[in-house]
Amino acid sequence: MWRKAKVRLGRLTPAQVITSYYLLAVTISVLLLSIPYVHKPGVEIDFIDTVFTAVSAVSVTGLTVVDISETYSVFGYFVIMIVLQFGGLGIMAIGTFFWMLLGRKIGLRSRRLIMIDHNQISLSGLVHLIREIIKIILLIELLGALILGFHFLKYYPTWEDAFLHGLFASISATTNAGMDIRGSSLVPFAGDYFVQLINILLIILGAIGFPVLIEVKEYLFNKTELE
Repeated sequence: MWRKAKVRLGRLTPAQVITSYYLLAVTISVLLLSIPYVHKPGVEIDFIDTVFTAVSAVSVTGLTVVDISETYSVFGYFVIMIVLQFGGLGIMAIGTFFWMLLGRKIGLRSRRLIMIDHNQISLSGLVHLIREIIKIILLIELLGALILGFHFLKYYPTWEDAFLHGLFASISATTNAGMDIRGSSLVPFAGDYFVQLINILLIILGAIGFPVLIEVKEYLFNKTELE
């Protein structure tokens, strides 16, 4: 059965394979959002709403038909953050990352898929590109989470709440997902220009494009080395 599926997959064009991977990502996301303890006690959600949330998170549109803060538990928040990474980093980037962790060689077909998924015109340096994308985005999200987390200490009663909101806000802004676990987006921070500025920077860094971020990083490091 696995051999037949592999043969059929080999007959698909790169564009069809990428589309299939995204459908798989949505399916996995639906399953993740359906497991026990994802929802708050006593909360029930229709299957179609779960599918909508999964599709929205993978495609980082920010649209929801349920109030995330009232529907999902803390565990559910982390599941949503994982799903947001599917769309923010890209399916091929995440797949290649785990492939590298397992020490597997990235074949020519996989490199072609990466090239198409990230709008590259050359097969050379694609694995290095994926590695740099993962490192840069995770670093941006981590820094955003720490900055917002420390700042949120004055808004939330415990440091756990502050850093949970900081982490979710950072990932949501960097992936341009626009989801929130406050239930009121950034309205509570209408007069807090620091929070607004950090979110603006994270949104720009997440939307400006991976090639630009990598070039900026190489420029800064090369400039430092020359000095």
